[in-house]
Amino acid sequence: MDTMQLVRTAVTGTVIATAGSVALGAAAARRLLRPAPFVPPESELVYADERSVPGTEPDGVVGRTHVVHVHGQSLGPQQVLRGLRVWRELGASNQVVDTSDLPLRSLDPAAVDRVAAAAHAARARGAERVVLQGWSAGALAASAAAARTPVDGIVGVAPLLDVRSALRGAVTTARFPAAVGVVAGRIATTPGLSRLAGVPYPLTVTRWQDDRTPTLLLHSTADALVAAADVETHRARGARVETFAHARHTLEWNEDPERWERAVREFAATLG
Repeated sequence: MDTMQLVRTAVTGTVIATAGSVALGAAAARRLLRPAPFVPPESELVYADERSVPGTEPDGVVGRTHVVHVHGQSLGPQQVLRGLRVWRELGASNQVVDTSDLPLRSLDPAAVDRVAAAAHAARARGAERVVLQGWSAGALAASAAAARTPVDGIVGVAPLLDVRSALRGAVTTARFPAAVGVVAGRIATTPGLSRLAGVPYPLTVTRWQDDRTPTLLLHSTADALVAAADVETHRARGARVETFAHARHTLEWNEDPERWERAVREFAATLG
């Protein structure tokens, strides 16, 4: 093989590898930004609707403590219902924010608007304490809302602390080259390129936004989307952390409901 043939072969291989990385990166970004609807086993979600969750809401629209719940990307409002029971037992009123109609769901800028508006409205209606409880991407939206509208506490369940870190974890778990995670991050956050992931505009919030509000993080060491290093960074900044050992993403409650709810109760007690 002469020199020119070697060059052509090398260039062809590079082009093919680059195209493959872009395609895989776009697929990884799409799974995060606009995942296909997912219906898990009933045993994972536990409750079908708010009426099936044990406990009752306080009289009136808003209790002394009001909790705004925000779901993640692949599931809708039903995802957060496991987190209502403990707050009902504490006498709080609860509100579930639905972002499933938005192009980027809970990663959409409008999701932050909705959460912030719910917190502001609860305060205006007389709530003494407002807590935001978000699952996965919903936790990231909660952090952005708290940076805009003062609240008394944040509970992050399998919290998406850093989008790029989460994409790297997902790519590594799928045994794709690390470069695919970098490409996925750029696609998710770059105007124009985001269309490769099937969404009309890129992410604007990619990292946890609030470090002033008292925060509880519930996460699992088996969750590839929440890097242990990111969790430790927030612990060092003052967040309370409850760690589970075996749960997949957002299934910490299912691993040990009693410990999950005890952690929330203890956190709520610190809010006054």
